[in-house]
Amino acid sequence: MSKTKKKVKKKKQTSLIPIKQQEKSLVVVDKKKLQIATIYQKEVFKKVVKGMSLALIGTISVAYIALMVIVATSIFYVSHLQNGLIQKGVYVNGISVSNLKEEEALQSLGSQLNDAMPETITLNYKDTNYLLNLRELQIAFDIETAVTEAYSIGRTQNVVKDLKEYVKVMNDTVNIDSELQYNDEILDQSLAQIAEQMPDKVQEYTYRVEKDKLIIDSGKSGVELEKEELKNRILANVKERKYDEIIDIPTIETLPKAINLQEIHDVIYREPQNAYYTENPITIHEQIVGIDFDVPSAKQQIDILPLSEQYIIDLKLTNPNILVKDLNVFPDTLSTFSTNYVNNPNRTTNLILAANKINGTVLMPGETFSFNKVVGERTIAAGYKNAAIFVNGEVEDGLAGGICQISSTLYDAVIGANLKIKERHNHSKLTSYLAGGKDATVVWKRYDFQFINNREYPIKLEMLVQNGKATANIWGIRSAEEYEITIESQRVGILGAYTVYNAYKVYRQNGVEVKREFLSRDLYK
Repeated sequence: MSKTKKKVKKKKQTSLIPIKQQEKSLVVVDKKKLQIATIYQKEVFKKVVKGMSLALIGTISVAYIALMVIVATSIFYVSHLQNGLIQKGVYVNGISVSNLKEEEALQSLGSQLNDAMPETITLNYKDTNYLLNLRELQIAFDIETAVTEAYSIGRTQNVVKDLKEYVKVMNDTVNIDSELQYNDEILDQSLAQIAEQMPDKVQEYTYRVEKDKLIIDSGKSGVELEKEELKNRILANVKERKYDEIIDIPTIETLPKAINLQEIHDVIYREPQNAYYTENPITIHEQIVGIDFDVPSAKQQIDILPLSEQYIIDLKLTNPNILVKDLNVFPDTLSTFSTNYVNNPNRTTNLILAANKINGTVLMPGETFSFNKVVGERTIAAGYKNAAIFVNGEVEDGLAGGICQISSTLYDAVIGANLKIKERHNHSKLTSYLAGGKDATVVWKRYDFQFINNREYPIKLEMLVQNGKATANIWGIRSAEEYEITIESQRVGILGAYTVYNAYKVYRQNGVEVKREFLSRDLYK
């Protein structure tokens, strides 16, 4: 009996790989699986590395580009600091100053802003134009400050700030507003002059002193120029260079100020003050007449007639005790001249009245003497009489006849004192008391005799009528160089119905003639 052998199916034996204990743990893994895992891990790692590489490359690229931009900007910035030019993109009042040196920018702006400014601009009110002179206002753009500001862009010595500003201007533009410079006082004066010319301007009350009366003229409502608003309009137009645009004058309806009597009183009130003089050098101080008025009484007068256009208020005048003519400061006789008269009662009366008005008159240096003003109107009420006068070349009786002898006598004395003649007229016929060319006629409101005290010190007039002589003396202080001066005249011929005389002003020293000047050419019937 044979033995049957059983086949024993051997199980496939799997190879086991021991993992070293120092590598974490004793784990037995499937070798094939391990190989698969290893391959997967490698692929993942490659992808991670590849991703990291791309990210790193991107970062490096961005950094590089940024670095290049910074480097390039820094190069341009350093170049900007050294080239002496204003940065590109900079404007002043809308005018480009890019890439210009400071001197070039000043020249360019000067020609386009200040030199291009017209002499005048036009203001208007109610269809009336008023010219405002810009040259007189000394108005101009402050281009120096603007150019300095333009050049300083990117040059503050703060690198970070400069770079930031430099880049900003590169990407955009900067406009610097140049300020206007002008004389504000002259502008105010100019606008005040325009306001005075406006037809319906408000009229404030005014006042004046006439002899012993205070005269107040009431004001009237009207418009007032709005000065500050107009100034703003003018400056805005000039700044925007709208020179051809006519500017409307803004106004506001205004009432006149109420009459302030206390204010008027404080202005005109003064205490009387005596005349006096000081020496080394001699200086004469004229007398001052005191002025006052009753404020409550004047207020009551206005309150009674509040709508009156004018008020006349009595003044209280107080004369000082000492007048200039009373001072002992006229030691020298500068000149004297006399004419003879016939003792006709009426004519003599007229001579005395006129002479008395002139006698004692003091003229300060530069002051003008007017015969008609000093003597006044010749009227019967003033005491004047009828006596012979010249009328159209004929002799006839007339009021105040003879007073021309006073003006003629004074004329010769004035020439003798070397005073300046302002107005003088000869008679129509030759007089009995003076030769032709030496007379001076006067007619109320027609002909006057005037002269000016052109000497260094005051002069005093003395006019006397007595014992058949009319005498004019002029007193004062003699200068270091004085002359003996007279009028010399000569008959030079006939012109139609007229006899012609030439008059000369003759200067002598120690009786010797040193020069002569032509005075006048006079015609007489």
